[in-house]
Amino acid sequence: MNGENAQVFDKSLVMVSFIVSAFTAVLGPLLIWVLKKDDDPATGEALRHVVNFGLSYTIYMFVAWLTSFILIGLVIGPIITVAFYIFLIMGAIKANEGKVYKPPFTLDIIK
Repeated sequence: MNGENAQVFDKSLVMVSFIVSAFTAVLGPLLIWVLKKDDDPATGEALRHVVNFGLSYTIYMFVAWLTSFILIGLVIGPIITVAFYIFLIMGAIKANEGKVYKPPFTLDIIK
């Protein structure tokens, strides 16, 4: 879900989850999601997007690392890293505004 969502969610918790993902990528947001997903469906959905974001970009970085021996990963890795932090900041801002944000290129790994 990009953009606005009619459902109300705990925007502070989702914003913190995006910020925590800057340091732990997957583990922090996953822990928050597991603990809070059943409290409120809208918050659980927004937190699920954060977890999928971290998982997706971790997979992309792993692929970049694997391909670094043929020099492709040396180009793609920094681009993925910059994109991760840009989308992370955008997600935190959107969450603060009360909007559900699913960053681009995020795979739906956890449904």
